[in-house]
Amino acid sequence: MDSPDLIVVGGPSLDRLVVDGTEHRAPGGAAYITSLAARSAGASVGLVARVPPALPEEIAQVFGPGGVDRGGLTTAEGVLAGFLITYDEDHRASYDGVASGLEAGLRPDHIPAAWLAGARWLHVAAVAGSARVQLRLLRGARERGFTGGISTGTYPRLVASEPDAGRTLAREADLFFCNREEADILFGDGSPGRPDSVLCVTEGAAGVEVIGGPHAGRHPAQPARVVDATGAGDAFCGGFLAGLLAGGDPVRVGLEQAALVLGDYGSRPLATRVAAGVSPRVRLAPERIDAVAARLAAVAGGAAFDFAGFPFPDAGDPRALETLALATLHQYGFWTADETRWLGPMFARAGGERFKGSDYIWQAFRRAVADDPTVLAPERLAGEPGLFEEICRADDGACPVPAATSHAALQQAYGAALRDGPPGGVAARVAAANASDRPAASLLADLRCMPGYAEDPLAKKANLLVVVLAGRPERFLDLRDPESIQPIVDYHLMRGCLRTGCIEVTDPELRSRLRGRRWVDAVEERAIRVACAEAIAALVQGSGRTVADVDAFFFATGRTVCPETELPRCGECPLKGACAEDTDAFQPVFRTTAY
Repeated sequence: MDSPDLIVVGGPSLDRLVVDGTEHRAPGGAAYITSLAARSAGASVGLVARVPPALPEEIAQVFGPGGVDRGGLTTAEGVLAGFLITYDEDHRASYDGVASGLEAGLRPDHIPAAWLAGARWLHVAAVAGSARVQLRLLRGARERGFTGGISTGTYPRLVASEPDAGRTLAREADLFFCNREEADILFGDGSPGRPDSVLCVTEGAAGVEVIGGPHAGRHPAQPARVVDATGAGDAFCGGFLAGLLAGGDPVRVGLEQAALVLGDYGSRPLATRVAAGVSPRVRLAPERIDAVAARLAAVAGGAAFDFAGFPFPDAGDPRALETLALATLHQYGFWTADETRWLGPMFARAGGERFKGSDYIWQAFRRAVADDPTVLAPERLAGEPGLFEEICRADDGACPVPAATSHAALQQAYGAALRDGPPGGVAARVAAANASDRPAASLLADLRCMPGYAEDPLAKKANLLVVVLAGRPERFLDLRDPESIQPIVDYHLMRGCLRTGCIEVTDPELRSRLRGRRWVDAVEERAIRVACAEAIAALVQGSGRTVADVDAFFFATGRTVCPETELPRCGECPLKGACAEDTDAFQPVFRTTAY
């Protein structure tokens, strides 16, 4: 692991900001804003924090090649820190509510050892509202061998509650950041007490005073439109450190970053700037796609399923259409994980047989409808939140499906849409599609407005339903426009694209997490999934096969010779010779109702 020049310790927060009586919500946090400002100013920065398994997208967007290095993030069950910040008419903030969240558990050993060996500066932000926690992190970094400069910061509540610990923190740091009010409480008219240390005292619109070091003196602030003043001191801190690392004028750089962050709420101005510099995380591999497509042309034909017979409804079943539409809605998320990584696929027994996730859903709905057809009634779907768990109950009496509450919510929304929509239900919607010039396109457009199908921008379940209805012996859907079907990108296809080498992950840290089967964030998952959709579309075009053929091929090989839980048997794979055989590659570990 390469080390950034600057390590910032402390997590992002999700804050509520009250300005002129109006509440705004935005990401913030001293460490997060400091890291963004330093990166915005050109420094290489890594953030050390404890975070939930998947970060909010507005925060996650700043990590990656060209952005902030997320190699120091540790996942844990819990929530991010949060603050309720109220401003007066002079832009002074009061912290009316503080929730430390996961960052209260930060320890020195959360800092990667390689970073401590290579970084030039380490900044310990105001962590968990405690100077004592900051001291523990500062001293722990030194004990683990860090020899670079260490800076720290504070905030009013911490100064008021722990003034002695705050003064000790300032004495032990090489560089200390605070505002004028905090400096007066901690030091009076003096300095932290070390002749070789530097104290930066921000004074809002008046600028900053630097005490000690070659940049000592008063420096005026840059003109700026003030929307949210809270992050300005942290942005100055990040810019100052970046200026030190670059060998330039750190005060000027710090004031520039402070002026930037003032223009919107929380971290948004800096996050937008940093996210724009993040390099693509994933790229297509055209030569590999051509090789795999040539092989698919020979081996993928006739691989598509007809979706009839157990575990699917039998051909001719009068309730098959409605059963298939409802069960397809629930085709997602059949795996378990802890706060760190993927653990395994879902297996469960029903009727004495053991089923894997997707097949478990198909058989559960087939059995339920056969036993009681009223489970298809829109009124029951909309009005019975426990119906999904009842349908999917296993032999041991429990529902084995992960995230079952999300399934219940989609079931209810889907049922309400059928109940309150045009008469005739699913059958009428399919009949209307068949009456159009392009049945597949028409049904896909309808499903874009149907809860349970509408949430996914790549419409995996909607495209799957089109393939299912067109492939059935009854030919529920008259597939006159097969070109309307888009790639059905689920985790089997993503694993297939990654292992064959049709797409390449260019972000080394993301590649490491994929191989370790650890959680990824929404922006990373989307980058991989969109690239896979493009790769599958190219494979369809290059092979001359249909989306259904290619999907069925990857689904089948993903369950047999290239599974999730066993070493791939590459010698038995029909793609042998064309595939990159990157057998450690793994699909994104990300909770979604899309696949």
